[in-house]
Amino acid sequence: MATDYEFLRQFCKSEKQKWVLEAVIKHGGNMTKAAKDLDRSQSGVWQMISRLEGVAARGAVAPHRSVDKQVMEGFEAKRVSTAYNNEGEVALQWIIQEPERRSVKEKVEAMMEGLKDDLAGFMKPIKAPKIVDADLLACYIIGDHHFGMLADGDTKLDDDNYDVKIATKVLTEAVDKLAARVGNCERAILLNVGDFFHEDGNQATSKGTPVDVDTRIGKTFKLAGRLFQTLVTRLLQQHKHLTLVNVRGNHDTAMACHLSSALDLLYQNEPRLDVLPNYSKFLHMSYGNNLFVFHHGDRIKHEQILQAVITNLDDQWSASKKRYCHLGHIHHHTRREVGSMHFEHWGSLTATDQWHSDSGYGAERSMTAVIYHKDRGEDSRVKVTA
Repeated sequence: MATDYEFLRQFCKSEKQKWVLEAVIKHGGNMTKAAKDLDRSQSGVWQMISRLEGVAARGAVAPHRSVDKQVMEGFEAKRVSTAYNNEGEVALQWIIQEPERRSVKEKVEAMMEGLKDDLAGFMKPIKAPKIVDADLLACYIIGDHHFGMLADGDTKLDDDNYDVKIATKVLTEAVDKLAARVGNCERAILLNVGDFFHEDGNQATSKGTPVDVDTRIGKTFKLAGRLFQTLVTRLLQQHKHLTLVNVRGNHDTAMACHLSSALDLLYQNEPRLDVLPNYSKFLHMSYGNNLFVFHHGDRIKHEQILQAVITNLDDQWSASKKRYCHLGHIHHHTRREVGSMHFEHWGSLTATDQWHSDSGYGAERSMTAVIYHKDRGEDSRVKVTA
C-alpha cells in the first residue's frame, strides 16, 4: 500500500514542509531513508507527513488509496493515523473522525426550531425596579459549575458531595447573597465562564472523555433551565437590564449553545433581558468605556487572546479605555495584566470530582460579583464562599 505523496504537495504551507515532503517523494515514501538524507529524526519526518495527511483528510480526501475517501455525514476528519513497518514504509492508515464542529450551530438551531412553539415567550415580563444607579453594572460570575456532576464525599479527601440538588442550592444561595450586597446597579451580566454542564451528552465531555454524572442528560438540561429561571427572576427584580452570557467550555460545547438558545426563546417577551449568542468560543460586549471579552480559557494563552482581540475587535478596542477578559477552566482565581488588558480566571462553587481529588487538586469554592462604572472601569467586588 502506498500514500500518494505527490498529491500532498498542494497542502504544504511552509518551505520546511515542502523540503521534508520532497525527500520522502525522492526515496519512494521510505521514511527511514528520507530522515537519513535530511539528517532529521525518523519520528520528526513521520509527524510532518502525518500533519499534511491530516490537512488533506479534513477536506474529506484521504491520501492513502486503502482509506475510504468519504468522511461520515455529521463528522469531520480529526487526523490521519499511519502505521509504518521496519523499513519505514506505510503498513496501515486510517482516518480518525470527530463530530463536525461546524454543525454545532445548525444542530442547535434545528433543535430549537422544534421547541419554538412550546418555549417562545413562555416567561412573562418581570416588574422592573424603580430606583437604580445608572452608572453601574454588576457582573455575576459563575465559575465552572459542572452541573450534573456526581461526587461522593466518602471517597474523597475533601469530604464534599456534589449532585444536581447541591449544585442548584449553592448557586442559588450565592447569587442571592451577592445580589443583596452589590446594590441596585442599573445593568447586570449573569456570566457563565464555561463548563456549566459536566457533560455534553453520553456521559462524556465534548471530546469524549467519560465522566461521573448524577442523572440523565435530558433531566440535567431541564433542571438547569429551571435554575436559570430562578436566577433571572432574582436579578431582574433588582436590575433594569440583564445580559446572559454562556461561554462554551471544554465539557459542554453543544450544551452551552442549547442552553442559550432555549433561554432566548423562553424570554422572548422580556424586553429587559438579552442573551448573547455563543456559537463562537470568543464572546464580547461593551459597556461605556469598558470592553469585556469572555473565553473559557482552555488551550489558549493570554497573549493569544490579546492578539486576537486587537486584530478582530479593533473598533471596540479603540473605543475602550478599560479592557477585561473573564475566563474559567482552572477552578481557582488568578489575576494578571497583559498589555492593557486585565485577565482573570475565576474560582468555582463546584466540589472536586473523584479524579481531581485523587490527583490532589482543590481550591476555595467561591463566587464573585464585580461592579463596573461605565466611565472608570472596575468600582468594587464582592465574594461569597460555599
